[in-house]
Amino acid sequence: MNRYAHLIGHRFPGGRFTLTPHMAWLWADCVLSTPDPEQAHPSLSYQAAMRGSGLTIQEVFELMDATSDSGVMFGEVVLDYFGTLVPGDTYVLEGVITDVTRKTGRRAGTFDLLTFEITGRREDEADPLFAVATTWVFPRSEEAAA
Repeated sequence: MNRYAHLIGHRFPGGRFTLTPHMAWLWADCVLSTPDPEQAHPSLSYQAAMRGSGLTIQEVFELMDATSDSGVMFGEVVLDYFGTLVPGDTYVLEGVITDVTRKTGRRAGTFDLLTFEITGRREDEADPLFAVATTWVFPRSEEAAA
């Protein structure tokens, strides 16, 4: 029995994130893309999702009884796009925990995989513009795994 299964369906507070033209320009420069005032690099959807979810990384750790010293690792991210990110637009974000799975490996020991999805839409639109599904790995000590 996974002691964190009750978190599946847990909704994040949500919020808003305005993608400033300056941030879009800096991000394009960092990823060696040509800055474009009409469209931002799609990978900025991850930034928007994490900053506008209404939950800090520390608060996600606390849901999983972890700390920054627990060895939490980034597992996977899946970015889906249904339109174009535009510098200057404000996005409304909503998030939910979609899965918590406990696994045990011979070398890795016991760990939990937490997956959450954050969707973003333009402030004046109903349909999602992007979805970001993220999985984090929470290593468990032998005591915590029991």
